[in-house]
Amino acid sequence: MEFASVAIFGGLTVAAVVIASVIPLAQAAGLLAPIPLALVAARTRPRALVTATVATTAVAFAMAGTGAMATVLGSALVAGIVGDIKRRRRGFPTLLAATLVAAPLLGGVSVLLLLILVPLRELTIEALTNSIHGVAGLMHRWGPFDRVGNGLDAFADSIASHWWVWIWVSGTVGTVISLVVAWWILGPVIHRLRDVPSEDTLDSDVQATGRSAVEAGVAPLPIVAEGVGFSYSPGALPVLRDIDLRIDPGEFVAIVGANGSGKSTLAKILAGRTPTSGVVHRPGLAGLGVHGGTALVLQRPEVQMLGSRVADDVVWGLPAGTEVDVDALLAEVGLAGLGDRETTDLSGGQQQRLAIAAALARRPQLLIADEVTSMVDPEGRGHLLKLLAALARRHGIAVVLITHRGSEAAAADRVIHLDRGRIVPHPPLWMPDPTTDLDHPAVVESSSLADPGPHIGGPLMVLDQVSYAHLPGSPWEVQALTDVNLTVYRGEGLLIVGGNGSGKTTLAWIMAGLLTPLTGTCHLLGVTGKVTPAAGFDAGEPITEHVGAVGLGFQHARLQLQKVTVADEIMAAGGEKIGTAEVARVLELVGLPREMAASKVDSLSGGQMRRVVLAGLIARKPDMLVLDEPLAGLDPVSRDEIVALLARLRAEGMTIVIISHDFESLDSVCTRRVRLVDGRLLPDSHDVAPLPGRDGGVR
Repeated sequence: MEFASVAIFGGLTVAAVVIASVIPLAQAAGLLAPIPLALVAARTRPRALVTATVATTAVAFAMAGTGAMATVLGSALVAGIVGDIKRRRRGFPTLLAATLVAAPLLGGVSVLLLLILVPLRELTIEALTNSIHGVAGLMHRWGPFDRVGNGLDAFADSIASHWWVWIWVSGTVGTVISLVVAWWILGPVIHRLRDVPSEDTLDSDVQATGRSAVEAGVAPLPIVAEGVGFSYSPGALPVLRDIDLRIDPGEFVAIVGANGSGKSTLAKILAGRTPTSGVVHRPGLAGLGVHGGTALVLQRPEVQMLGSRVADDVVWGLPAGTEVDVDALLAEVGLAGLGDRETTDLSGGQQQRLAIAAALARRPQLLIADEVTSMVDPEGRGHLLKLLAALARRHGIAVVLITHRGSEAAAADRVIHLDRGRIVPHPPLWMPDPTTDLDHPAVVESSSLADPGPHIGGPLMVLDQVSYAHLPGSPWEVQALTDVNLTVYRGEGLLIVGGNGSGKTTLAWIMAGLLTPLTGTCHLLGVTGKVTPAAGFDAGEPITEHVGAVGLGFQHARLQLQKVTVADEIMAAGGEKIGTAEVARVLELVGLPREMAASKVDSLSGGQMRRVVLAGLIARKPDMLVLDEPLAGLDPVSRDEIVALLARLRAEGMTIVIISHDFESLDSVCTRRVRLVDGRLLPDSHDVAPLPGRDGGVR
C-alpha cells in the first residue's frame, strides 16, 4: 500500500512541478505540488514520505533539471508539515505556529542552495530581472505609465544587487502560501478518505514476516473458524457475527447470500485478514498470493491486473525461476492466443478469466473466487465452473466460490448460506434457495422475448457503418467494432448479446457518446425526426456532442460512483432539481431502503452499488438507458426486482438497451435481440417478429 501511494502521489507531484517549470503561464500549478505528498504524509508512516521525497526529486531532476528538483524538495517539506499535522489531528493554529518557524527556514534554504549552485543562481536572477525589465519596457511605451516602468527597472536592479534578500522574502512568502493552500485542499480530501483504510486490508502474512513461503510455514488448510466476527471500523455494526465453519483440502464449497450479507468480507477472513472477534485456526500461515498458499480472485478483476500484457500479468510477482506454462493456463481459462494483448483492452469477462489464470499460476492450496463468472458469457461460465470443480476433485485444492447462480452453487460439495452476517442452515424465507433456482443451460432455445406492444415508436438512435479500434495505428491495435448498423426504436427494449471480447462494452460507450467512432456515425433522433424535447437538440447531431442525453450504467458500478454518500451520488446524477424526496423514491424503486440515502458509498456491496447507479440514472430521466451487465453480482431477489423495474420503465415508454449474458432473465424487458460476433452485429436467431411497420432486423 505504501509503495503504491508513493508511486501514484509522487508522480502527481512531479507532474505538477514539471508543468510549472516548462510552461510559462502555468506556474500556479506549482502550488498544487505539495498536496499529493501531503496525503502520503497524512495517511502513511514517515518512511513512505521519505521514500517519496527521494524518488520524486530524482525523477524531477531527470525530467526538468536542478530547478525542478529543488521545487520538489521544497514541496516535500511543505507536504511533511501539513500531512503530519493532519495525521496528528491538530488544527489550524498548529499550522500557523509551524508556518512561523518553517517559512523563514525554507526561505533560507532557497538562499543557501543558490549560494552553492552558482550557475542556477545566475540563471534564476537573469530570468527574473529580464522578465521585469521586459514589463518595464512596455510601460515606457505608454506615457502615463513611464514612472511605473522606472520603478520596475529599479526593482530589477535591486534584485540583481541584493538577490539574497528578495529570494529569502519570496521563498518565505511562497512557503506560507503553499502551506495554507495545501492545508485548505487537503482537508476535504482527508475527510473524503477517512473511512477508506490506509493499511493493506489483505496484507500477506508471508511478506509481513519477510520470509519465503517455506520458511514462513505456509499451510492454509484446513481452516477452522470459531465465533468469528468482523467490523470495518470501531463502533460500527459488525458485518460478520458468530461464524463457525471448517474447510478441508479438496472441498468445493459455495457461499451464497443476499447482497450485503457479508460474503466478500468472509472471503477476506478466509484469505488471511484478522477478524475483530473470534479466531481462525490454520496449521500455518495463509500465504496470500504466495506460490503454494492462498489465491483470492476479487469481485472486480481490474484491481488485480498489474502486468501491461496478459502473459506478464499471469506470472506477476512469482518467485524467480518458477516455471509456468502461460499459454496452457490461458487456454484453460478461455484466453488462448491472447498472451500478447494489452490487459487494458480486455472485456470484463476476459479480465475475470485472466484473474483466475493468475491465481492458478500460483498453484494454491486454497482458491477463493468471489463472483468470478458474473461477466463471463454463458459458454465460458460453464467451462470455468467445470475447471473449478476439477481443481478440488483432481488436484486436492480447496475451492471456495462466492456466487448468486444456482447452477454454480448446486455443483459444489456443500453450500454455506449467509444472512445478515450469520451462517444459517437454510436460506431465509424471503430468499429462494439458489441451489434450486438453477440457471438455464448455456445455450437455450427461447423465443419468449417481451411483446413489442403498440407503443414502439419511430427511430430514436441510428448507428450507421460504425467501426472502432483501440490504439489505432499502433502495433497493439485491436479492432473492436466493424461496420455496425443498428437502429434503436423509441420505447423498445433491445438486448445485445455476444461472447467476451466481442465489442459489447465499446458499443455501449459509443451509444452514450463517450467514444467517437473511427468511421461511421451515431445519431440520436426525435420521435418524428425533429427536435427531441427532453434532450433539446436538433435531429441528426452526433451523440458525442450531447453526452448525458443517454444514461449509461457502467459494467463496473464502483467506477461510476464519485460522491461520499448515496444521497449525494443520486442528487449529482439526477441534476439540480433532485431533492431528498426524489432520492427516497428512486431508492425504493431499485429495491433499497430510503434510510440508505445516508450510507457511505464505500460501505456498499457490489450489488448495492449497481442499484445506486441505476437509481441515479432513473432520477435523471433520460430518453434512453444503456445498461452494461445490470444484473451482474445481484442476488436472485434483487435480480427479479431490477428486472421488474426495467419492465415497468419500458412499459411507461423508456427506451432501454441492455448488454448482458443473462438472456432469459431479461426476456420480460427486451423486445428484440441482436448478437455481436467479433465486432460485427448480426440478428439473433431468437429475434421476435419484425417491429410493426419496420424491418425488425439489425437496422
